[in-house]
Formats: sequence, C-alpha cells, structure tokens
Amino acid sequence: MSLEGEGAIYEHAKGRVVVYIPAKVRSDSAFPFEIGQKVKIRIDGKKLVVEKI
Repeated sequence: MSLEGEGAIYEHAKGRVVVYIPAKVRSDSAFPFEIGQKVKIRIDGKKLVVEKI
C-alpha cells in the first residue's frame, strides 16, 4: 500500500494552480511520475485525476 499524506492547492503567478504533493508520498516506490513529466489532468465527478500521457 502506498503512503498517504495531506497536500495543498496553491494559486501561483499568472493564474496557475500548483498541487503540493508531500515528499513522503513522492518518495514512495509506487509513485508513478517523474519530475518534469507531462500528465493528463481531468475532473471525474468530485475527483481530480492525474494520469500519465
């Protein structure tokens, strides 16, 4: 089972939004993304889904 943590959503410059993922989640061996990797983001009901492209 992968680690869980509390993240946050921040408004950044030029209207961009940043989703903070805690380091303990990112360092989990099950974390599926690399830094700088492009991802597909969609809304599914009340969930924000982030997927590899």
